[in-house]
Amino acid sequence: MLSNSVGFTSPTFTPPVRYSPIFQATGMSFTGTGTAYPTYNSYYVKHGYIVSFWIDINLSTVTNFGTGQFKVDLPVPPHNNSSNHFLGWAWADPSQPADQLNGHVQIVADHMPGSQTLDLHWLGGDTPTPKPVIEHLFYQGYPITLTTASKIYIGGTYFTDIL
Repeated sequence: MLSNSVGFTSPTFTPPVRYSPIFQATGMSFTGTGTAYPTYNSYYVKHGYIVSFWIDINLSTVTNFGTGQFKVDLPVPPHNNSSNHFLGWAWADPSQPADQLNGHVQIVADHMPGSQTLDLHWLGGDTPTPKPVIEHLFYQGYPITLTTASKIYIGGTYFTDIL
């Protein structure tokens, strides 16, 4: 901590850390490693028991999107008895405006207690009337078809047990 002559103490700066979380789905494959790994541009900051993260998934090296639900890992294990929901979005076609149906969908990433793996869901209407917004499994072709131009973004803040 730094202080000045009037007693103000400035907080210690914690720089962001680059990490490449595991990105997976049943049958998914990609050729990217190192700087070409799909999640290479992801970052987190850990300050005490608080973790803030930003996951940037670039699908340019995916050779097979698979058939299962998309999943990605948090940088640090969350508090043992917690489950969290984090907001994100998938930009199916960055050449299209992000506010068009072919442009993006809102997603939610969540995990079960004791798990560091986030399951990805997209938010959409249910069939009853009125149509409540519910989570649907997010996988290739449902509700959008991802390509090697597509991007997925997820961010949030959570507590960990690791000091």
